[in-house]
This record gives sequence, structure tokens and C-alpha cells, in this order.
Amino acid sequence: MAERRAGAASRPEQLESRATFSAIAVFVATGVATAIVFSGRHVPLAGPGSIGAFAAWCAAGFGAVAFAASFIVEMRRGHAAWRLVLPVIKRVIDIVAMSLGMAMLGYLLVTAIAHMFQLGFRGMVVDAYGGGLLAGAAAAALAYIASLAGARVTTEGLAGLAVLVLFSGTMASMLVSADETWWQFHFSQLGNTTGATANRFNFALIIAGLVITALANYLGHDIEQGMRRRGREPERVVRLLSWLFAVIGLLMAVVGLVPDAVNFTVHVGAASGMVVVFAVFVGVMLRRVPGVPRDFIVFTGLVVVGIAVAIVLWIPIGYFNLTGMEFMSAGLLFAWLMVLVRMTRAYAAGGAEPDAPQA
Repeated sequence: MAERRAGAASRPEQLESRATFSAIAVFVATGVATAIVFSGRHVPLAGPGSIGAFAAWCAAGFGAVAFAASFIVEMRRGHAAWRLVLPVIKRVIDIVAMSLGMAMLGYLLVTAIAHMFQLGFRGMVVDAYGGGLLAGAAAAALAYIASLAGARVTTEGLAGLAVLVLFSGTMASMLVSADETWWQFHFSQLGNTTGATANRFNFALIIAGLVITALANYLGHDIEQGMRRRGREPERVVRLLSWLFAVIGLLMAVVGLVPDAVNFTVHVGAASGMVVVFAVFVGVMLRRVPGVPRDFIVFTGLVVVGIAVAIVLWIPIGYFNLTGMEFMSAGLLFAWLMVLVRMTRAYAAGGAEPDAPQA
């Protein structure tokens, strides 16, 4: 996640040194813990009770800690100082959400890599010491990445984190689902089962939703900077847009927290609410934010039309089922999200300087 604000407290070499130190410390801690836990045994690379499973949990835990520690250190040194005006509880929730997002991404990544290696080295088992080296290396790599990511959080980086968490969590659930016919119903069917399938899918929704609530503040800050550069008073509009975007994230978290099988009304209501709030957010932004690029407006219109086409292809045409409509709509929305955050970054840098006289 590259930094776009000038005047950051720590220099790049300082960030690299901290990330390297974190990686070394995590390598030693994970290696020793692995050697102790699996002492006297030979275990596979992946699966229940494997080196890969243990390494994934270590990568998740240490990755979250490295991310949070780096983020807090840089905040105290003056990075992203605009966040200091946020309520303390909101800042705490944001850090927890981002750290959990990094943790889940690390867990799924290490798990996937372990399974790929196990497929390549069929029947292979490792002892506690060899396993310690492998687990330590995996956790250290995640800690290194997490430390750098936490030091330089940006709007684009958070959007990418939310998309990756949701995508990887959904894919992981699809691959291990015991119900081979889930796709004949809808994506929420993945969260209705028991065990790893449901947990990964529902946790992905919850964590991605919380990351989106953190993203709302970064998005609002970019829009605020852009409006000030254009001589406009942004306070009310930015507050409204930030809240609307945060509500989208909260509703996504509710969708994961209350699966379809637990309470159909709440689940569907939250999912439908996301669509309604998204429409309101788009309407407010296009009407109240000056200087939005025409290309983005056209792209937004195409996304809305694409979603409408997906719905029509589902009902009444029946070309594909509800899962197909959800897949097409989600793809369009996440594409729009990535374009949105890049647009707001460019928007924040455009226009006149905030203190320059306006013509």
C-alpha cells in the first residue's frame, strides 16, 4: 500500500528495517513454537493437524500484530494525522478491522500454498525441525508484508484488502464445500453449512464489511481534499458520503453475521439494504461533489446498466440462476469500487491548492 501523503515521519529505509526486524522475530518465534508443538512427530504439509495449518494460524496472528503495531507507530509519528479528529472508538475499530483483514488474508494465503505444495509432494511428511523452518518462513513473510502495509495505508490499499478478503474467503469456501450443488441456489448457501465452509464465507463477509467501514473515512478524506482544492465547503457532503459508505460495510457484516439459514428476513434485508444505500451513495456523490470526471460518471452508468441486465437475465429471462446474477453484479460492483478509489485519489490531488485564491 503505497503512501500518497507528503511529510511522513519514517523514511523508507526505517520502514524496511522495522519490517525486517519483525520478520526475523516472527521467524524465530514461529520456528520454536512449531518445533515444540510437533516434537517427535512427522506430519503432512497441509490438512488438519499439519504444519501448514499451524503456520497459517501463526501467520494470521503475527501478521495482524505486525500490521497494527506498524500502523500505530506511524500514527504517533504524524502519518495520516487527519485521523486524529475521529472518535477514539472509531479509530480502534478501524485498526481492529484492518488487522483482522490482514490476518484472514494471511491465513488463507498460507493455507492455499500449503495445499499446493502437498499436491506437488504427495505423501510427503516433515519432522518438527524442518516444519519449524517452513512455518517460520511463511509467518515471517506475512509479518514483513503486514508491517509495510500497516505503515502506509491508503484508500486504494484498503479497497484492495476488502476485495481480496471477500474473494479469497469465498473461493476457499467453494473449494471445501461438502455441498456440490450450492451454486444451484445462491452464494449465501455457502454460509448455511457447517464447519470450515460456512466459517470462511461468513467471516470473509464480516471482516470485509468492517474493512469497508474503515475505508469510508479514507474515501471521505480524499473527497474532502478534492473539494477544498476546488473552493467548496465539503463538511456536510463528506460526512454524509462517509456514513453512507460505512453503512454499506456494516450491512455486509450483518449479512455474514446472520446467515440465510439463521434469519432469512435479516439476511436478505441487509443484502437488499446494501443495494439501496449504494444507489443513494452514487446519487449523492454525482450530484453534490463538483468536478467528478465525466468518464467516471459514464462508467458508473454502465455498471448500473450491467447490474440491471444481470437481473433481467435472471428474472424473467432465466438465462442463469440467482448465483449467476450475484456473481455478475458483484464483479461489476468491485470493479466500480476499484475505479472509485483511484478516481478519488486523483480527485484529491486535482484542482487548485486549498489555500490558493479561486478565480
